[in-house]
Amino acid sequence: MRQRKLKGLEEKLSVYAENSSVCTGRMKGRWNELFDSRQPLFAELGCGKGQFILSRAEARPDRNFIAVEGNDSVMLRALQKAARRLLPLSEESAVSPDGNERPFEELVPEGVFQAERIPEDAVPEGICEGGAREAAGAGKRRGSGKGRIFRAAPNLVFVNMYIRDIKECFSENELSGIYLNFSDPWPKDRHAKRRLTHAGYLAGYRHVLMPDSPLEFKTDNKELFLFSMEEFRKSGWGIEEYSEDLHRSNCESKRFQTEYEEKFSSLGKPIYYCRARSADVFPAR
Repeated sequence: MRQRKLKGLEEKLSVYAENSSVCTGRMKGRWNELFDSRQPLFAELGCGKGQFILSRAEARPDRNFIAVEGNDSVMLRALQKAARRLLPLSEESAVSPDGNERPFEELVPEGVFQAERIPEDAVPEGICEGGAREAAGAGKRRGSGKGRIFRAAPNLVFVNMYIRDIKECFSENELSGIYLNFSDPWPKDRHAKRRLTHAGYLAGYRHVLMPDSPLEFKTDNKELFLFSMEEFRKSGWGIEEYSEDLHRSNCESKRFQTEYEEKFSSLGKPIYYCRARSADVFPAR
């Protein structure tokens, strides 16, 4: 579903990190420098409103997490959710002296969301542009190599950008895991190469992942799930775990839900899930 652009979007985003525009291409091979500790690094590509990655970061303080989202309006919602979740507000603080509810942006303490600033002329033109959810030429955002990094917690950063080629943004073996949650299914056959589980993307994930590291994938689209399972097989990935109805299975991943997943699973609709590894050592079952 296309998100409408929110009124005053740039002003609202600036609440979380003043002068937060950065060139994230410079971070290739250096992402762990953004965190308090160097720990295994996991990335969610297309984090939506942030519920999934916030739950992961809270459950695993021994890991570092990068949440990537290119849509500015959706990123704002994720940052708002992170601030509410990480900084619970008292009833008194949410009410102005005249008794009216205060805008949430006024409640965020200065410096809560810190931006990592990198000189914009430090990155070659063309690094990290283009699409993640709107991949393969379906719309370029914020120029060549430009994005914003918001540090939300000691082990969590949000990155406001689209990624065209993951190898341009992460070094070989830099990641210990990737999450793909409810990616655009691109239902038309001629758009198959835009699906984030297409063999072309899988080759990039294999490059940036540590050997034998997991990629976790969720969707509510059966056709995309079947397509993805076949792409994993053809590309030599091992399927460690899968389910055609995640929330009726014993898979641990059902503990960590996106907002979309929570809504649809509560209606009894099946969520398709698999965890694949970049070495073909696990038999599919």
